[in-house]
Amino acid sequence: MLDSILGGLKDQIPGDLLEKVGLDSSKAGDVANIAGESAKEVMSKNLASGAMDTVMNLFSKGENSSSANSLQNDLTSNFIGKLGTKLGLSEGMAKTVASAIIPKILSMITDKNEETPASDTSSIASMFGGSDDIMDKAKGMLGGLFG
Repeated sequence: MLDSILGGLKDQIPGDLLEKVGLDSSKAGDVANIAGESAKEVMSKNLASGAMDTVMNLFSKGENSSSANSLQNDLTSNFIGKLGTKLGLSEGMAKTVASAIIPKILSMITDKNEETPASDTSSIASMFGGSDDIMDKAKGMLGGLFG
């Protein structure tokens, strides 16, 4: 599901933005893929640590909690770092790209997440590779507490 969202992201990256930071417009796919890597890495780590509420808050139309804002900052930092290492962008140029791309990816994932009820975590969990595995682990841990 995330891959199809990222396919749409590639088409929304303006060529003039890429040219402004010294990249050819053909690099839009690379930028979208790097954004996806960052999102998967940061969100999977948070889901594995039990921060489903924070991730769900980040990808909702509601106001972000301080934890969701921190998570967005982590995503942005991760993306900036990857743009530097994978595409050779300076930190300033990577920040320029991130300031345009991160809101787009958050909006696209939020729109997909909003297609399900607010209490349904399955679309977010499946997007970031958690799905049933994370939920089963959580249930197992909780079951052990009450068993």
